[in-house]
Amino acid sequence: MLPLLGACTVVLACGAEPAAPPARVHAAGCVAPAEMSNRPSTIEASVALANALPKPLTLPCYLEALARPLPLHASLSVFSAQPARGPGSPRFFINFEPLVMTVVPTGDGAHLLEFGEQRAGHRSLKGELAFPLLAPVAPGEVYEHTLLTAEVSNCALCHASEQLDTSVPGGRGFVSQSLRPHDGERVPLERVRASRSTCDAQTEPDRCAMLDALFGWGEVVDWEFPREMATFD
Repeated sequence: MLPLLGACTVVLACGAEPAAPPARVHAAGCVAPAEMSNRPSTIEASVALANALPKPLTLPCYLEALARPLPLHASLSVFSAQPARGPGSPRFFINFEPLVMTVVPTGDGAHLLEFGEQRAGHRSLKGELAFPLLAPVAPGEVYEHTLLTAEVSNCALCHASEQLDTSVPGGRGFVSQSLRPHDGERVPLERVRASRSTCDAQTEPDRCAMLDALFGWGEVVDWEFPREMATFD
């Protein structure tokens, strides 16, 4: 009986489930400190998170550090300083209500993280950071980066009824109309996820890094703009 028992043991071992692949581990510089929220709901909280992460800080590293599930809206919209470059490189809107952040994987705006902190009446406080960050963001820098002049921001070229917000700490921040992309420009998240799986990091390292930062670290969920918000024209 002993040889038979030994044979059964071998059969059971051969039929065992294969070991699961090890979980991905974040790079040390792409994880929010324990005392810091990685779900920023204001521009100032987003800047605080960026300042808490080690420098130099890349935009993909910042995105990787954000909380999951990650609410996303992907769009083919080209009506902004961050125009989309097709279904594989759409413009992404990240919603941590009331804060909306936007990024694009390729193009002139790929180094920018743009902000729209939503206010009443579908208006929003605008801000912008340029990556990589080599040093902590100075007070007011996130607003100063959007200025065309001391009295007008670049955002006023597309967003109507701009007004200075005197409550902004350290800089000149402007509030203006919020806009959403057209419904027909929506890109299904599964389509973008597939683009990530086929992205060639040898030929498109920056694009692949951003797609991985958004889709490679946990659940991503669809987010819908308020239907009553005006659209980009």
